[in-house]
Amino acid sequence: MNKYSLITAIAITVIVGSVGFGIWGIYSVEQLQFGAEKMPFRYFDLANSEKIRVCNPTPFFVSFSGITIDIYYLDNLKGKFSLNSDTLNPNSSKILVADFHSESFSEAQYIFMHMDGEFSGDVPVRLDPNQMKISITYDTKIIGIIPYQQTVAHSAFEFSQMMNKETSCEDLD
Repeated sequence: MNKYSLITAIAITVIVGSVGFGIWGIYSVEQLQFGAEKMPFRYFDLANSEKIRVCNPTPFFVSFSGITIDIYYLDNLKGKFSLNSDTLNPNSSKILVADFHSESFSEAQYIFMHMDGEFSGDVPVRLDPNQMKISITYDTKIIGIIPYQQTVAHSAFEFSQMMNKETSCEDLD
């Protein structure tokens, strides 16, 4: 094999490996699972404790630049949870501290208490749960330098069910 063929083969391997690693990073961030620190999940508890269990069910390390969970009611932003950059070990979970910000903390708490009561059946429906939407934005980097964002939307009930569901990492603990 001449030296130009060897250099070309190495260059192709590096390029394909880098692109594959970047695609795997995007895929693995999207596979993250969320859960409550303490069961059952309550929106009100999340706003006060600001702790979220994040599970990495993949067999590889997962890194992200940040995760933002926006909570809307009647299409108005009522609160935002921000998770800073972190790396999760393969097949493991970690309790991460989220920063909660709201322009009207008391209004957010009021909505969260009502949603918790409605979903548990403890209080009558006073606020329409169909008007509450949760948007999760994953920030990561492809090959460590190209920023990439993925946003997933959930209804309030779907998000509550997701947070109460057992994650794949709990089977391993």
